[in-house]
Amino acid sequence: MNAPLAPRRLASLDALRGLTIAAMLLVNNPGSWSHIYWPLEHAAWNGWTFTDLVFPFFLFMVGVAMMFSFPKRMARGDSRGLLMTHVVQRAVALMLLGWWGASWSRVFWANQDGDAWSVILRLGFVAGAVGSVILLAGTERRKAWGMVLGAGVILFLVGAFGRGWEDTLLVRLAGLRIPGVLVRIAWCYLLASALWFWMPTWKSMVGWIAGLLGFYFLFMLYVPIPGFGMPDLTRAFPTAETPVDELFSNWAFYIDYHVLGDHTWSVRQLRDASGALIWSFDPEGIISTIPATASVLLGILSGQWLTREDKDDAEKLNGLFVAAGWLMLLGLVLSIWMPINKRIWTSSYTIFTAGMALATLGILYHAIDMKGWTWFTRWSGWMVAYGRNAIFAFVASGMMATAMSLITVGDTSLKNWLYESLPGSPKMASFLFGISFVTFWALIAWAMDRKKWYLKL
Repeated sequence: MNAPLAPRRLASLDALRGLTIAAMLLVNNPGSWSHIYWPLEHAAWNGWTFTDLVFPFFLFMVGVAMMFSFPKRMARGDSRGLLMTHVVQRAVALMLLGWWGASWSRVFWANQDGDAWSVILRLGFVAGAVGSVILLAGTERRKAWGMVLGAGVILFLVGAFGRGWEDTLLVRLAGLRIPGVLVRIAWCYLLASALWFWMPTWKSMVGWIAGLLGFYFLFMLYVPIPGFGMPDLTRAFPTAETPVDELFSNWAFYIDYHVLGDHTWSVRQLRDASGALIWSFDPEGIISTIPATASVLLGILSGQWLTREDKDDAEKLNGLFVAAGWLMLLGLVLSIWMPINKRIWTSSYTIFTAGMALATLGILYHAIDMKGWTWFTRWSGWMVAYGRNAIFAFVASGMMATAMSLITVGDTSLKNWLYESLPGSPKMASFLFGISFVTFWALIAWAMDRKKWYLKL
């Protein structure tokens, strides 16, 4: 079999990825969670806002990018087995980065009297985390970084033993939230890649998309839940007043609680008077990973269309907009039975947001890759820079946001101090804080792009 031709890089894809990361940073970093303009909040339950488009856009672009990356690697002679090995390594590295983001603050903010064992424990944790990610990402200095990883593991175990296995870092790790944004990206990337390597034709992709979304549709609507009965997707999150026999109104609630328990997003947990966990849920939970994987497959299908050699740019653009329109319409029609809902990533939500992503990509593709409008290309340069360092911007900015909430200025946090210094109403000040945060990281991404410094996994 001849190796596929390597497609050209799409600047519009980098721009859309950068725009999505910028939007993610904006909605994740308001000045105050109590004062937010409604488009910058997730829909309370059914329905959607601007914020609900961010994550599916990113997953969609993962799929599109795969069709520009995998054929390029195969054209260089890489086998599918070698590529799948790289996919697994990259997926594990993304998971480790996600768990790092959920636990690193206990390295510097221990909330306890430090001692030598505590320092050793933390040095080992940092060395082990950094060594693992670099080895998984790929490096020519594998022996050196392998030694760093080994030393980190030894230091971590020695420090934990010296602390008697009692330390705030160990407590955080023991109760770590297992799902998360990067963890979901990793699993969806891994599963979608495996399906493409197994059955790479566009017809197979259509079949898998229909199968996954159809299964999720039927399972979430028509399979009875133990102790509750038929699922009811009109019921939102339960509260402390919700009767115990009505807590698990859909399968996402039921599975997350019974499988993940405390290892879910702490904001979505309920406990009884004795403190025992009675309900938990995670927006990046187990069962909703099925339709989220379909978001990546829809991106793969779009990438296959964009890399076709028998179509010119005008035909490709027309196909993007036609498909976008039909997907949005289909998502809206399907929402009659299964509402658009980001929290449980419904099938209608998957299809509708893929259509929105296609339309947005089409606009950027026309302006940047087809027309090459100078004014637009210059204006969108910051988006391209963001897009080329998307994972770094997401992880590092998250660490910065956490640090700003923990560093104190007088009797308040650095974040609150900056927020309260901004002009306007509370909502306007909160919005300005988010815009400032995004601008700060856009400058960092732009500087890194100029230096050609990229975090590649």
